[in-house]
Parts: sequence; structure tokens; C-alpha cells
Amino acid sequence: MRLMVWLAGTTLALSGCATTGHKVEPQSVASARSQIRSLTYATTPCHGFCPVYSVTIGADGAGVFSGTSNTAVVGERRFTATPAQVASLFGRLQPYLPVGEVLLTGPDTCKMYATDLPSVDVTWTGEGGGGHLLYDYGCDRDAHRPLAETLRAGPQALPIAKLIGKR
Repeated sequence: MRLMVWLAGTTLALSGCATTGHKVEPQSVASARSQIRSLTYATTPCHGFCPVYSVTIGADGAGVFSGTSNTAVVGERRFTATPAQVASLFGRLQPYLPVGEVLLTGPDTCKMYATDLPSVDVTWTGEGGGGHLLYDYGCDRDAHRPLAETLRAGPQALPIAKLIGKR
């Protein structure tokens, strides 16, 4: 079953509803979605040396990086992104961000599941609500390849490469 969120004029009343086991595809009506005001992008540990960190960024460019492990910087650092960097990040991710919650993780919600890979946990807020996407890179890898590539590339839009270090 594919998750298709169609918005026409007003935000659908899906906030707070959990949805699991669905394929996430770019939204076809991105302009109807609330403008993102803030976004948090967090990585989880893997069975190896994956960088574990979170980044919270506002539409104004004010950001906080928090390195947990396997990052060049451990702890919290503030940074400022340019309007172009913020627009790039939000623009890349927005087509995949659900209204409400989508959890694509674990063998119970994935047809094919590879263990020991990291996950990305993205939450966002906007004018009319927000959403939450949790994606495990081992969940239906072929079906979710565009989503995975977009999520991996997301932080590259921000001036945090030196804080993350080698990936």
C-alpha cells in the first residue's frame, strides 16, 4: 500500500496519526503543504562507525548541531545557514515529509529488511502543523532508494560537514 497525501487548499486532518509500512513518494502537491518553519534531522547508530548526530534548523537559518558519537565534534554547536542553504535543505526534503507520522523501520513494517543499518529521524513543523518520518536504511532498500538518497544528501546543504567529519 502506498502512502499518498493529497492536499487541496487545507491541511488534511492527519496530524498525530501513525502510519507504518508504506512507501513514501514525493508529494505531487507540495505548494499546498505548510511552509516548513523548523526541521530536526537526527541519525541513529549502526553496527559500525556511523556518525550519530542531530541538527535542528529554523527557516531563519539558526541551527544547532549536536554530535553524539563518531562525529568530528561531540556536543552542541550553534551555526547559521544562509537563506540559500536553508531553501536547499527544505526543498530537498519537503516532497518526502509526511503530514502526520510515517515509520519505515524494522521487520514488522518492511517487506525486506537488512539489519545493522542506521536510521534517519526527521521531524518538522510548519504553519499548519507538522510531521515525523523515521526511515531505517535497511527497510525495503530498492523501493525507498530515492527517499534514502535524498535523506543522505540533506545535511550536505548545511555548513556542518566539518562538525560531522568523515561519513
